[in-house]
Amino acid sequence: MERIVVVGAGHMGSVVVRGLVDGTPRAEVVVVDPSAERRASLDGRAEVTATYEPRPDDLLVLAIPPRAFDSFADGLPHGACARATVVSIMAGVRLAALSSALGTETVLRAMPNLASRVGQSMTVLCPGDQVPADGVDGARNALSVIGKVLVVQDESLLDAATALTGSGPALVAHLAQSFTDFARAAGFDADDALLLTSQVLRGTADLLSEPGVTPESLYRQASTLYGTITQGIATLREHRVGESVRTALEATTERARELAG
Repeated sequence: MERIVVVGAGHMGSVVVRGLVDGTPRAEVVVVDPSAERRASLDGRAEVTATYEPRPDDLLVLAIPPRAFDSFADGLPHGACARATVVSIMAGVRLAALSSALGTETVLRAMPNLASRVGQSMTVLCPGDQVPADGVDGARNALSVIGKVLVVQDESLLDAATALTGSGPALVAHLAQSFTDFARAAGFDADDALLLTSQVLRGTADLLSEPGVTPESLYRQASTLYGTITQGIATLREHRVGESVRTALEATTERARELAG
């Protein structure tokens, strides 16, 4: 039986654990966290423990804060991760740093996002050069329990992924606030304003998932000469909304690079 060990039962770690328990019934899921409170919150969902007891061939998911990584690695027995496949969802910790600290070249980095909570994460996964195909498949399968997974080979793309997919839900939520504010001002109550906005976003995402559909083709298809959409998009362009969004993503990408050192 495959053993998947998740180190860290914070927000993202606990979401991954719940997804694994529900989505991989044939795997043994173990949660490692020094906090008795967080371990108790997962009691009955998986095996829980305060310390990591390594086994060969573990799939080890690191869901701890980056500042806790050095302490975790220093506390491992020598060679503990030599045969493990290590998947890090720690922001900013490079593959080289993971490999050096853990004594293995079978390391991968992943960037999930807030939508993992509802099984709709867009996770970007980057394997190290020495990770075999079955290691990549194992990591991708494990992370697919929280949503879609895209595998990339260029680690530098993870900085942009941090901006677009990692920070994207929060940026979209900020824009969605303008939709709900408009609906409230028009006379809808708070619940109905949120319903209108969330369904618009959900429906648009589903339309963009259809074969051959792009953002541009979608808004052009919906637009008519002198119609409401044409007027709305013209106003967005006048106020450089698209340029502002791109600038925000570029700033977020740069911040991700700074945090990674």
